[in-house]
Amino acid sequence: MSITYNQLVDRIKTTTEDVSAEFVTDIPFFIERAEARLTREIDSYGVVQYANSNLVAGDAFITKPLDTLIIKNLNILKTDGTRINLLQKTDEYLNDYWPQRTSTGVPRYYANFGFDNLLIAPTPDQNYSCEISYIVQPTAATSVHQENFFTEYCSNALFYASMKEACMFMKNYSAAQVWEQEYQRAFTDLLNEARRTRQDDMRNNASPAGGDNTLVKGSN
Repeated sequence: MSITYNQLVDRIKTTTEDVSAEFVTDIPFFIERAEARLTREIDSYGVVQYANSNLVAGDAFITKPLDTLIIKNLNILKTDGTRINLLQKTDEYLNDYWPQRTSTGVPRYYANFGFDNLLIAPTPDQNYSCEISYIVQPTAATSVHQENFFTEYCSNALFYASMKEACMFMKNYSAAQVWEQEYQRAFTDLLNEARRTRQDDMRNNASPAGGDNTLVKGSN
């Protein structure tokens, strides 16, 4: 079930039975915090975007897309058309593995280097096209932008998380706990849905990164 921003605002006012100017003024902040929470807690393709970029020969760094929260994957494309999936490591690992950044080779690893950049190792020996998949904060739902991924596909969780924020604002902490429980139930449903999208054989939930299965099996 989807919901528009205005419908969500009305539901919050109706459920809390609070239409005071102070409360209504803060409703956009309740929704904003609820959206930020969902972005960081759910693991859905709905918050994943893709961008094309380039690795430059001799340059060990690449800038992340401006709206990046989490890098999910980085692929490079060799001149013969071969696609190479770079493995994520820590920057400490890369500094130990490739201590001389002026030396070059075919890239194998990447690591977060600060909030805005990625460190590549080995340092690229030539220019490479690359594709980055990353998690973003979706465009916020507002009175102007009535719908986004959360209002369309996560409306229950969005409403419950917003109500939790509203009750915290009203200092009604017992009610906040009730809405938190409702959110957790809706959140579990979203997690299960995400697991099912990653079933590699229609039976088992496998990690899209390969290797041992580290995902918890959900109900079908």
